[in-house]
Amino acid sequence: MTGVVARDYAVRAVVRAARLLELLRASEGGAPLNELAASSGLAKASVFRMLRTLEGLGFVERPDGSDTYRLGVRCLELGQAYLEQTDLRREALPVLERLRDRFDETVHLGVLDDEYRVVYLEKLDSTQAVGIMMSRVGKTAPSHCTGLGKALLAARDGDPVGALVERGALRRYTPNTIHRPAELRRELTRITRRGYALDLEEHEPGVRCVACAIDGPSGSAVAALSIAGPAQRVAEESLRGELAAAAREAAREIGLRLGAARREVAS
Repeated sequence: MTGVVARDYAVRAVVRAARLLELLRASEGGAPLNELAASSGLAKASVFRMLRTLEGLGFVERPDGSDTYRLGVRCLELGQAYLEQTDLRREALPVLERLRDRFDETVHLGVLDDEYRVVYLEKLDSTQAVGIMMSRVGKTAPSHCTGLGKALLAARDGDPVGALVERGALRRYTPNTIHRPAELRRELTRITRRGYALDLEEHEPGVRCVACAIDGPSGSAVAALSIAGPAQRVAEESLRGELAAAAREAAREIGLRLGAARREVAS
């Protein structure tokens, strides 16, 4: 579950309820009571009481009174409130809008959660046809095969690849997915050297992107942005050239707006 709770202050019922919400967030369209009880390791009666309490508060709902539970509208309201109160999104938005308008391709802003998944904070859509693109604000995506994720992994200290291996997260999504640890480590080294990450149809067939990490006041990466589009329109040469240069400059500008130290962009 996302987040770390100090043991001395943990309220067990709150932790369990948060775990149920996390399971519902990860589900596709919701989950029945039996499945939630099995996944959480809690007694079915306890899960039932917590779900009904959450339902009464609007955090969980049952479509048409069925036995399938899903996140309720109050979760959406809290998520929207979080986005509105986040300095990162507020400072990044005008830069992202200029980037989207310049190239008329889809632009994303994302962060890593503590399970090394990408969480989308913003998505500005192209006015052109893009086909199927699974990214949505608030959704998560794997880090090892997305531009945002690889840019952020490359900026992490330690061995993020080892952490992904321990979680069993190096799943292959397309024939282009880099899913072997040694190969992924080499890829992260290349990203660090050149200053941007590429997703060449590694997560979704037919979708390419270039991404750059965004530094915060401490000098460490706090987020990443990407420019994405369909493979038939976004050539790899363009990703490595004009789009990469624009993404790096945009990431630098957002970093400065957040208080990062000024530094020159390598040519």
